[in-house]
Amino acid sequence: MLNRRRFLTSTAAGIAALHFTPAFAQDAPQLQIFVPAAPGGGWDQTARTIDQVLRSEKLISGSQITNVGGAGGTVGLPQFVNQWKGKGNSLMVAGMVMVGAIIANKSANNLTEVTPIARLTGEFEALVVPAASPFKT
Repeated sequence: MLNRRRFLTSTAAGIAALHFTPAFAQDAPQLQIFVPAAPGGGWDQTARTIDQVLRSEKLISGSQITNVGGAGGTVGLPQFVNQWKGKGNSLMVAGMVMVGAIIANKSANNLTEVTPIARLTGEFEALVVPAASPFKT
């Protein structure tokens, strides 16, 4: 059975291998991880787990996690696109909420400007009402 740590290790190794294969002959590379959300949320926790696994497996020598929160990720997206363009040692950790935020906020930048390389989690959504609501199902 595939546990969370093994899954994250495998995924992280695959991510690292995409850009860092030539670097294995030298020291492990530094990684820039961009999170278009405030520290402490789900995207940030995922980024920090990736960082921890990559470090423990010695696939990177270090990293810098940058958080830029606001507007469902659309404040950070243009920063990632414009400041980190062409940098092979950078990745952004985000989720599906950004798709809706791009539309709702009429963002000048969209996800066609980045390349998805791995699906890490599945996001479930729920429709809820107050406990005292007459709606029960």
